[in-house]
Amino acid sequence: MRKRRFPRRNELVVATVKEIEEHGVIVSLEEYGGMDAYIPRSHVASGRIKDIRDYVREGQRVVGRVIRVNRAKGHVDLSLRYVSREAASKKLEEWKEKVRILAIMRVAASRAGLPDPQAAAEEAWYRLSREYEDPGEALEDAVRRGPEVLLEAGLDPRLVEELMPLAREHMKPPTYVKQVTLKLVCVRPDGVEVLREALMAAAGVSSKKASVRVYSAGAPRYVVRVSSEDPTLVRRLSSRLVNQILSAVRKAGGVAEVLEEAESRRRSS
Repeated sequence: MRKRRFPRRNELVVATVKEIEEHGVIVSLEEYGGMDAYIPRSHVASGRIKDIRDYVREGQRVVGRVIRVNRAKGHVDLSLRYVSREAASKKLEEWKEKVRILAIMRVAASRAGLPDPQAAAEEAWYRLSREYEDPGEALEDAVRRGPEVLLEAGLDPRLVEELMPLAREHMKPPTYVKQVTLKLVCVRPDGVEVLREALMAAAGVSSKKASVRVYSAGAPRYVVRVSSEDPTLVRRLSSRLVNQILSAVRKAGGVAEVLEEAESRRRSS
């Protein structure tokens, strides 16, 4: 696998706490062969730190941002302060998924009789990452379209032969989600009822292939959430429901507008 020996500055990395010292924390970088890195005390958390152990513990897995790299000395410094909770959670999930998929590839390589299953799995990951932003999507694509997807990416045919049944077993179809936040206001005497009926009508729409949820995020914000394994259905149904709600509220003389839209894709383990 053509893997960089050192992380880049500003890169988010997954690390495990090895040792807590007075002036900082020594961690091992999970994605770089267990290479040691250092988190200075001032970068463990914001504000004054009385005891580092109030923030991290030995064996804990953390996500840090690379702030310094000295290749000549082999030194890497991280910061926990410069990583939001959301970014850390996302990075950890991505890392866990990578570990899972590499394990599937390693089993396939072992069954194929390749001499070094771990190296074969890492090489396969590298090749797929050149074609796909997320190599896991390549396996999902192969389940839908066939082994040609993997062969065209340059994977060893022996590996592909063993990988396909494992992919069919373990790579469940992803769920696509679209969430639309609306602003709804109706100042009529029966305005509350107008909004309730518009939202309930949308929430009552049933579909065998999609899940619909409509809820309040604190007036005047309301959310329409549609999820399905079919991304086209998600977009089409969410658009129809949103337009239905907007039309009903506006028809009653209320104010109705879209505040924000967000789409996501979630893979089932």
